[in-house]
Amino acid sequence: MSVREARVGFFTARGPLRAVDGVSFDLEKGQTLGIVGESGSGKSVLVRSLIGLVGESSGAEVGGQVLFEGRDLRALPAREFRGVLGRDIGVVFQDPMTSLNPVMKIGHQIGEGLRLNRGLDARAAAARAVELLTEVGIPEAERRAGQYPHELSGGMRQRVAIAIAIACAPKLLIADEPTTALDVTVQRQILDLLQREQRERGMAMILITHDLGVAAGRADDIMVMYAGRAVETAKTRELFRSPRMPYTEALLRSLPRLTDPTHTRLSAIPGRPPDLARRSGGCAFAPRCRYRTDRCDEEQPMQTWEGARGYACFHPRGVDVGGSGGAAE
Repeated sequence: MSVREARVGFFTARGPLRAVDGVSFDLEKGQTLGIVGESGSGKSVLVRSLIGLVGESSGAEVGGQVLFEGRDLRALPAREFRGVLGRDIGVVFQDPMTSLNPVMKIGHQIGEGLRLNRGLDARAAAARAVELLTEVGIPEAERRAGQYPHELSGGMRQRVAIAIAIACAPKLLIADEPTTALDVTVQRQILDLLQREQRERGMAMILITHDLGVAAGRADDIMVMYAGRAVETAKTRELFRSPRMPYTEALLRSLPRLTDPTHTRLSAIPGRPPDLARRSGGCAFAPRCRYRTDRCDEEQPMQTWEGARGYACFHPRGVDVGGSGGAAE
């Protein structure tokens, strides 16, 4: 997938709101892109716009180009686009209790995509649904296939959502906060399951999370979003070793560390994310940034690229910018 200048805007009672503002990225086969940021940074809106779940029908204004295997998804006829989504792109949503149909049995929900996109008859689809439930680690798969979502635990429901997403062997899997509201042990199991399925099937994956710790061991590249913009993009190891953007640095500082003494206070990012309906012309992170200068209040930084690494900041950490205070402390 190749995305260029993706934009999503909404018209609100307080005026236009730019939820996604010129985001670009490339994702290769078999690779994982982690999209990280606080709630409200535009992660889910971005990805939902790429697959047509946010668009004119939902009152949004969408722009930019989305290429999947060389085809512009936004230029495809509706019928062909639906075929791509069901067959080539799978999605795991963050809350399976709302993404699963509460009045449809589990087996039928998994088999529906197989019948529509793979042409399987009802018997074959039901048998394959049971196989998929077993594959994602659900015990007594045949019995579970005849149950409804409310009869399963949260972890099991998320496994069902994964089974639905991978049923048609997609080339791209989008996991939108797949471990929300799950306990830590189940979170690990779900993330391990996603990673295993990706490797066995050779899928590309977009992993959306607000937790850099989750993305650390799962993503090849990380894109950090803030106020609808991609403020830093880098290889995972590079980003953790030497973040450029002060927002990324602040996120890393807020992570708890096993090496810290007992009762060490966590480092919090001061302030709150900006109101996107009342944005100023400067850097959106400036009011919360420890390196803020007058220029940050007046101008919006553009992306600076160092090879495959990009960041949007006038005072990048670890970079000598001619004595302007950009070098790392």
